[in-house]
Amino acid sequence: MGAYVAVVFVQPVEAGLIFPRTAWPLHITLARFDTRENADVVSGRIGSALAAGLGFTVRIGPDALFGRNGTVRVSLVEPHPRLQALHDGLLDALGPGVHVLSPQHIRAHFRPHVTQTDTRLHPGDTMDVRQAALVDMRPGGDSRIRKVLAVWEAALS
Repeated sequence: MGAYVAVVFVQPVEAGLIFPRTAWPLHITLARFDTRENADVVSGRIGSALAAGLGFTVRIGPDALFGRNGTVRVSLVEPHPRLQALHDGLLDALGPGVHVLSPQHIRAHFRPHVTQTDTRLHPGDTMDVRQAALVDMRPGGDSRIRKVLAVWEAALS
């Protein structure tokens, strides 16, 4: 079973990027999921939904604490109808055969945020949603690293 996450990186990345699980580039998670389908099938199913929804700007809201014990510092993303539509369109494209992790945080309960690391976004900052990516959470069965499998860019206007 493959473990994947679809994200919007704060700074664009390229397919093939590998990074340690402890050193994620800043991003907004659209959905984490497991599926028996291989990465090419998943990418094919979600690619058009993601690409069609890109090309807008969101504003960063206040800081918050997430996680089971409220110890994960995040920067909330202010609600935006196009970001919600991107999230919903991804879930629609994934369909019912996919196991979405944290189902309590999807659809109407989607709380977009950017987890803070050594770097962060601040309230009032803006972020262009111009690229979405599919990330393998266990490339080659190695859960210590992550690999960007595919990226989709907003159409230039």
